[in-house]
Amino acid sequence: MATERRLWIDSHIHIRAHAPDGGPCDFTADDILRVLDSSDADLRWISGMGSSEMSRLKQEPDAVHWANAALDELIAPARPRLLGSCMVHPRAVKESHEVLDRFIGERGFVQVGEVHGVQFNYEMDCPGMIELVRHAAELGAPVQMHCSTNNIVTGEHIRQIINVARAVPEANIIVAHAIGGINSYQYMVAGEVYFGDGGDNLYFEIRDFNSREYLRAACERLGPDRLIAGTDWSTHIGPPFLPYGIIFGLGSVDENPYPCTVGSLVGFLREAGVAEEDIEKIASGNIIRIHRLTERGLLEPR
Repeated sequence: MATERRLWIDSHIHIRAHAPDGGPCDFTADDILRVLDSSDADLRWISGMGSSEMSRLKQEPDAVHWANAALDELIAPARPRLLGSCMVHPRAVKESHEVLDRFIGERGFVQVGEVHGVQFNYEMDCPGMIELVRHAAELGAPVQMHCSTNNIVTGEHIRQIINVARAVPEANIIVAHAIGGINSYQYMVAGEVYFGDGGDNLYFEIRDFNSREYLRAACERLGPDRLIAGTDWSTHIGPPFLPYGIIFGLGSVDENPYPCTVGSLVGFLREAGVAEEDIEKIASGNIIRIHRLTERGLLEPR
C-alpha cells in the first residue's frame, strides 16, 4: 500500500512573473509544478514576486498592482499548490491598500510580503507600513518581514520587526529566513525577550535546515509552535529550475552536500532532537494554523 507523502509547506518562495529583462515570462506554472512533482513530499509553496518585479518596484513603488497581477496570473492555474504572497510598498500606501483588498480579499493570496526595507530603501516600522500591516490583519493575512540571515549584524532588522509586532498585536508577523545564519542567536534572544514581555504574534522561518545547532537552539528557545519552513527558494536560475531542498545560494545540485529532498530536511530536524509531532508543526501545521488554510478552503482537513 502506498504511503501518504508528508505535507510540507514553505512560506518563503520567490517566483518571477517576467523575464529578467522585464519582458513576457519565459516559463509557465507547469515548469514550477515540475519542481513540486519531483519532490519526495506533498510540497506546497507560498510564493512572492521575484527579481524582475522587484527591479521595477525599486523605481516605481506605485507599480504594486502590476507586480501582484503578474504573479497572480502565473500561479492561478496551480492553486492551491502555489499560493500567493502580496507585495506592498509604504511609499505607495493608497495603491497598496487596493492590492491588499484585491489579491488577499478577492484573489486568495494568503500572506503579505516579503516586506523588504533594505531592498526598497525604507524602514519596515515606518507609519505607512504600520498602516498596511493593520489592513493585512483585518484581512487575516500574516505579514512576512525581511531579516538579514548573515549580512547585517546590528540587529536593526529584528528591532524594526518587533516594533511592528508590538504596534499591531492583532497581526501575525513572520521573521523571514531568521534561522540558519550567523545572526540566528540574536534573533532567538530577541524572540525570547518579546515572548517574555507578553508578545504572542511572532513566528520565525527556518532557512538552512542543515544548521543543526541553530535548529536545536530555536526549538529549545522559541518553541516548535513558533517555527515554520521558509527556505527562500527562487527562480533566479532556470528554467529548468533547481530542485527544492538545495542550500540557499548554491548554483547547482552537484554542490549540495546532501540529497535535495524534504526527507533530508526532516532528517536534520530529527538529528537536532526535534520530536516527530513537532516536525509536523514545522513542516505544515503551524502554517496551516496561522494562514488559516483549512478555513479558507485551501487545504482539505487531514
